[in-house]
Amino acid sequence: MIYLRQLVRQQHSASALPAEVRRLLGKPLRRSTPLAQLAVAGVFASLPDAALGMPLAMIWQSSTGLQAETLVILDEVCNASCEPMPYDFLACQPAMVAAQINALLPSLQTTSHLPLEDASHCQWGTSLALASLWLQEGRYPQVLCGCLEITDNLARGDWLLLATSPGDTPLATMHQSDSAASETVTDSPDFPARLEILLAQPAGSDRRLRLQSPALPKLTVEFAR
Repeated sequence: MIYLRQLVRQQHSASALPAEVRRLLGKPLRRSTPLAQLAVAGVFASLPDAALGMPLAMIWQSSTGLQAETLVILDEVCNASCEPMPYDFLACQPAMVAAQINALLPSLQTTSHLPLEDASHCQWGTSLALASLWLQEGRYPQVLCGCLEITDNLARGDWLLLATSPGDTPLATMHQSDSAASETVTDSPDFPARLEILLAQPAGSDRRLRLQSPALPKLTVEFAR
């Protein structure tokens, strides 16, 4: 059985991210990109204290990613009169996000980054299917799936923590079906919001949400209370 342990939705101004990180960690995160700060804040907001020391895998997706940092390094390569600064090169590497999290959370063992074509498309279905596979195979006891976007000084992050242990109060269970469901939601940025609505429904109602991804047309992911 796979359990949804946490659903965390972040929304901050990019300028407020350092203060949010300080609030969660008790110290600033120096020499880090806004995306790394958003990821660190999301990871620590999503993990209960009891889960911090448990092995963790993370799957995150983004359409904006490190675009601003990449444009800086391209400008330095194409237009500057000297070699790019080493930090500017490192700042445009998605792997640095994982490295900065791992320095604060040694239990993070694996990360996978899914770049998106644009903000209207998501890969929640792929992320959840991969997380389910890792959990069922026993590779990790918990997997954190996230979608991060930073646009026009607005930083948004959605996180789902899945685990093989229910913990104190699991939000829902998750399973996969090989047959397409008759009623599903689309794989889009508003999927976490739809899931949040499901979790808020009163007891006694049919609390199920099925996700169908165009990338996996024969696989349906269902959350149930």
